[in-house]
Amino acid sequence: MAVEYYNGTKAIQARFLIDEGIMTAVNIKNLSRRNQINVVRRGCLNTPALIDLKSMPERFRRILEMDYADIINKPAVNFLAEQIIQDSAAIEFYSSYEIEPDRFLPRDVINEYYTNAIVLNGIRTLLNSRTTMRKALGGKTTGLWVNIAKTVLDIDRSKFPHTLPANDRRLKDRYNQYLKDGYECLIHKNFCNKNSGKIVDDRQQAFIIELLADPRNLDNEQVAYMYNMVATKMDWKTIQRSAVAVWRKKFATQIYPGRRGSVAFSNKIAMQVKRSAPTSPLYYWTMDGWDVELLYQKFEDGRTTYHHRPTVVVVLDAMCKYPIGYAIGTHETPELIKSALRNAARHTAELFGTKYRAHQLQSDRYAIKAMTPVYEIMAKHSTPARAKNAKAKIIEPYFNSINKKYCQLMANWSGFGITSDKEKQPNIEYLNKYKSSFPDFEGVCQQVTLLIEREREEKREQMLEAWAQVAEADKLILSTESYLMQFGEKTGKRNMMTGSGLHVTINGVKRDYDSFDLSWRNHEDVRWEVRYDPEDLTQVMAVNEDESLRYLLTEKYVQPMALKDRKPGDSVQLQLVKDHNKQLEKQITDLRAKNIEAITPILEIIPQLDTLGKLLLTDSKGQHKNNRNALRGKSQEPRIKMQNTAVDVETDELDPYKLY
Repeated sequence: MAVEYYNGTKAIQARFLIDEGIMTAVNIKNLSRRNQINVVRRGCLNTPALIDLKSMPERFRRILEMDYADIINKPAVNFLAEQIIQDSAAIEFYSSYEIEPDRFLPRDVINEYYTNAIVLNGIRTLLNSRTTMRKALGGKTTGLWVNIAKTVLDIDRSKFPHTLPANDRRLKDRYNQYLKDGYECLIHKNFCNKNSGKIVDDRQQAFIIELLADPRNLDNEQVAYMYNMVATKMDWKTIQRSAVAVWRKKFATQIYPGRRGSVAFSNKIAMQVKRSAPTSPLYYWTMDGWDVELLYQKFEDGRTTYHHRPTVVVVLDAMCKYPIGYAIGTHETPELIKSALRNAARHTAELFGTKYRAHQLQSDRYAIKAMTPVYEIMAKHSTPARAKNAKAKIIEPYFNSINKKYCQLMANWSGFGITSDKEKQPNIEYLNKYKSSFPDFEGVCQQVTLLIEREREEKREQMLEAWAQVAEADKLILSTESYLMQFGEKTGKRNMMTGSGLHVTINGVKRDYDSFDLSWRNHEDVRWEVRYDPEDLTQVMAVNEDESLRYLLTEKYVQPMALKDRKPGDSVQLQLVKDHNKQLEKQITDLRAKNIEAITPILEIIPQLDTLGKLLLTDSKGQHKNNRNALRGKSQEPRIKMQNTAVDVETDELDPYKLY
């Protein structure tokens, strides 16, 4: 197959280009050396070199499109990928595997072994299906494992990040071993083997890495000398400079920032990514905190200071750089981030009529553990940016543009960043002269709100037009339950349910809430915490202490006492309550009837449960003992007879509320 997909990239074999006379080997070598074509895979034995089709010069790509369109436009099918399915037994095995007492495999290692297992399972399925196997081999019957190895190599690593060998012989050996020994054979025998070297525990490893990453750039001899000084006191084994060289090579990437600096690392080691903007709203959100370049004055401790700047957390829709959500505070906190996301959820309802989630949300790693549940509620995928990788976030250049577009025009502008040209900064004498006219915190919040609302107004039509083109299946609705659980404010008190519902005081106003869920009234002993949206109090979320019970409650509809005061809709709401109570009564009645059917034979056999024996209830003639003794006389009959004369609940009419 001349055209292949390699790690998600559509590529063409270099050998095909040479054999067809489209390019020469010298062409390819020179263009690759000048970075005018992208060789995504180097050639080796039984593995042809692959060239990214998109990177080929126009003159060669035009020839392919005209004369070989059927080849380059033919969609690639990976028959092995179609055979790969989930294996719950494998994930259970690796998740519970103990490498030593109370120590399990790391999460990334579990993912690696699990992926290897399901790919090998896919190979087994492929080999067992002759029809699929022949299709995968292009009708050939020779070179079986060479072709399988090639198919394994071409699997999309972003979806199946396996680490199986690319060599066909090694792959075949690994497969046969897997068939023989099962899941455990994929676990490396020396994994966490503390006897495999002189540096065996976490402290030793951390110490030598820090020596290697020292900004003084120590050589191997110096590192070994300093390590051995500590090793003799800690009763560790000493090492030679040759061992240091191994560790230097093993952790070359990790020690590079310490030796050369983060900027050099970002420019020389880290991969640079070129991305395109999302095609539709809510496909991609990015968020970050911004210390706004607007000064405000603050009075405290008997004096006024003028150097303060507000912080705003902005949630930006990357399609057209639309500020979908924001929150303003004195500094960035998890609560401020949460408020910005809450504002984003509310604003989606203002724009589109319903609260929606994003498909993807990019954030920084500030308070990442605490904020991850919130991020996962607001987006299908939460993708925090790598630490100290400002280039990955488009929101920071956006802040710079807003600073220049709006903030620089205001009298309390504080200037650009500290690394900017001093000639472009504001006049300090001017700021000192007019600092008394700086707004206070509330005033600067109004300035920030105004500029963000202007941004929204400019791009609103673009958002609405693009949203109208989004398929309904791609619109992710944010449920009221999820919204209130993560973003709802709390009353600070717990309330007990009553027959008339849940009575809650919100902002000094008493409100009543109830639910038509039949199971709601089964929890009258629970003290409920109420979470609510201050801007919409028609619905609240009631949650018990451990959050195992959650009910969405609706504000109770108020019925007028006087018929004369009734208005349209009252009767409908009243009927809803009646229907709910009927369903509740039917549920109870059905349960009691079922219980009676189960215990009726027991009541006839056990005299202690006899109602007449417990209560002095006379009949219409004033007699009690005769009735009681008559019933006792029946109880003396043989047990087999009583069993034969038991009441048939299914045929006799029986009122479940008159059991005794």
